[in-house]
Amino acid sequence: MVKTYKLHKFFGLSAGVVVLILSITGFFLDHDNWNFLYTTTTKHYPSSIANADKRLFTSYSIAPQNTKHILAGSKRGLYESRDGGKTFQKILPLQINAIKRASDDRLFYATSEGVYVQNKNKIELYKLRGKYINAMSIWGNTLVAVQDKTAIYMIDTDNKKITKSLRVKLPKEELQEDIKLSRFIRDLHYGRGLFDGNTSLYINDFGALVLTFLGLSGFIIWYYIHKKKVAKPSRKWIKYHANIVTLLAFIPLFILAVTGIFLDHGDGLADFMKRSTIVHTVLPPVYDTLEHDIWSVDYDGKALRIGNRYGVYRSDDLKEWRLESRGFAYSLSRDENVLYVGGMGVPNRKYDGMWRVLPNTPHMFKNVVKEKNKTIFFSAHDTNLPLPVFQDVTLYSLLLLLHDGTFFASWWVWVNDYGAFAILLLFITGFLRWQKKKRKNQ
Repeated sequence: MVKTYKLHKFFGLSAGVVVLILSITGFFLDHDNWNFLYTTTTKHYPSSIANADKRLFTSYSIAPQNTKHILAGSKRGLYESRDGGKTFQKILPLQINAIKRASDDRLFYATSEGVYVQNKNKIELYKLRGKYINAMSIWGNTLVAVQDKTAIYMIDTDNKKITKSLRVKLPKEELQEDIKLSRFIRDLHYGRGLFDGNTSLYINDFGALVLTFLGLSGFIIWYYIHKKKVAKPSRKWIKYHANIVTLLAFIPLFILAVTGIFLDHGDGLADFMKRSTIVHTVLPPVYDTLEHDIWSVDYDGKALRIGNRYGVYRSDDLKEWRLESRGFAYSLSRDENVLYVGGMGVPNRKYDGMWRVLPNTPHMFKNVVKEKNKTIFFSAHDTNLPLPVFQDVTLYSLLLLLHDGTFFASWWVWVNDYGAFAILLLFITGFLRWQKKKRKNQ
């Protein structure tokens, strides 16, 4: 029978580098709001990932009176074209999450550092300095901004005053939705599937940091043992490597490894994951609150709507909320009296007095664009609209492509699978060795 230490050594050496890539990149991808991920770029990358930053575009606007004037919002910044998209210039170096037009010459931008306003050619901070604004809506002289998927601010644009700030507390009877396995897998892997707020994210962080330390310390221990003349340092590092704290990381790492395998083969397992339903009664606590899950917002002068992973919720008095349309509401975009919903993992739909499915539109579209009275659904993954072309790649895209294996080759998902499998085997064999050592010392 193969001894546990030989198995531990084999999986550690054969999968160690892959495990380190997954843990380090995963940690940073969990914090995709960090600005330096988009301001740090490199011009050295494989040609196969040349268009990786295209997915970072979040919003698009064409001036109604001058269709050659285009604004494209991206995590890399705000880009402007005055020649119909032939050339673009960066005019605001912040993450742009939404563009809302109040008039021909006045626009508002939801950024990673607050709400900015543009009057003709001048752009300046407008309100909510330093706050990450992930969604925004405007109707008349009322601007609604969402801070970090949690707090909602209503601002009177005439006098620049916050007229209302609130946290949405949805009634429990409106939070009884079942979800598909595909949604649950993604929520768990992305650090939003256990508890509300950032708790799930911090659990993922703990697992990623411990895994990184285990990978590095494992290589150090192997090096010292391989040298054969430095027993004291190796024993010291073994104590750091094997202890109760590292064992506590097994649960988050088990979740990340298993869900990662499912996501690696999302295409092949898509039908199975969409057919499988998780009933609400067995879902973790986050699904009973969703207080930090406001992905999109809309205000029509009377009703306020928010979009979360369950669907579109409506309130007429900012106190009572009810579920109005089921299905993850990734984006809410208004064109006068018509509300468009970009779905994530569910059909797109629209509301014009009646809710109905919106066929033949891009999945997870970001917003609607008006061009010569034509409604265009903007999605960076599926658009013929002109966009800036970059000669470099952001650190975020590089980390993402390293994490999912796209950086190397399409078949690299199997290498990632091996890394995930190795994580589980390393913990099992490591635990057995730790227990054996404890018994010897008793």
